[in-house]
Amino acid sequence: MKNILNYYYHMIVDDIDNNGYFSYNNHFFCLYLYNRNIDEVESLVYLNSYMLNNNLAINKIINNVDNSPLTYHDGKYYALILIKYQNPSNYRTVLAPNNRIFDILKRNNWDYLWSKKIDYIEYQMNHLDNKYPIINNSINYYIGLAENAITYFKIINKNNVNLYINHRRQHKNSLYNPLELVIDYKVRDIVEYVKEAFFYHNKSINEIKSYLQRLSLNEVDYLLLYSRMLFPSYYFDVYEKIVNNNLEEEKLSIIIDKIPLYEELLYEIYLMMRRNNVLGIEWINKKF
Repeated sequence: MKNILNYYYHMIVDDIDNNGYFSYNNHFFCLYLYNRNIDEVESLVYLNSYMLNNNLAINKIINNVDNSPLTYHDGKYYALILIKYQNPSNYRTVLAPNNRIFDILKRNNWDYLWSKKIDYIEYQMNHLDNKYPIINNSINYYIGLAENAITYFKIINKNNVNLYINHRRQHKNSLYNPLELVIDYKVRDIVEYVKEAFFYHNKSINEIKSYLQRLSLNEVDYLLLYSRMLFPSYYFDVYEKIVNNNLEEEKLSIIIDKIPLYEELLYEIYLMMRRNNVLGIEWINKKF
């Protein structure tokens, strides 16, 4: 990475950690591996500029010596980011700008994206030859949950619902990363934060309910929130890392062991939102 910084950014650094973070001239930077569609980078740069020009909390993409936001080296693309924000308390929900250049960043067609995800996973499973016993014993449950989410999403009237600047996933290190931005419904970041808090930070059901009750959400927001809570992105994200040999299969046990508690969370959220005409899922409601 030091060679990339030297040749493409004219930056000579003494130390850079394994995640690409380093200090230079009293500023903090990160050299990220770019793992998105190349066609999206122009829109990400425009969105980054829009947020910076409107004093919205986001870190800054730095062009290389060729005035390009991406640097191609040894078969991979990299992007250099100036780190200004790290504290999550600075972040706030922001309406997406109304400009067609950002259409490529939209992720609000959940039913299509989720259906594609399921189709691909089912195709993969047919070619894995029982290589992953934990996945084999759990995958059908989560595919069924995903199908519930798709059905639920399709019945929601989404006409004239505003779109917001969101993130692909809600992690501490991605919150101000301009390479992680997407355009989606308001509740995307909220739900992914809740899933992260529940599965990896041991937040209780009552803590999560208290957080959700403090939000300013309307009836459609609640419906979208419940739909996205149903979709098991938390499982599929780990599944992908396992089949790509980036994670041990045993890591799924953390998620699978919490199935009863997560179902209870879904039911409690349904009860909390029922006054806003949020429909529940019959098989979950019957359990409780």
